[in-house]
Amino acid sequence: MVTKERVKREIDRMPNELLEKVYKFINGLKTEKPKKKFHTYKLQGQFDDINVREKAYD
Repeated sequence: MVTKERVKREIDRMPNELLEKVYKFINGLKTEKPKKKFHTYKLQGQFDDINVREKAYD
């Protein structure tokens, strides 16, 4: 089993030229945060049957 300390020791032994590649690799492993769903409201009026996003860009 690999521990953080063991990984840190290996990184400390690496030449400085490779550190940027390691950093990019580690950042690439991160997963994206799930997008939060937002509550929608029924306004019972003029905005119920139109695409509000489309109208906003007009």
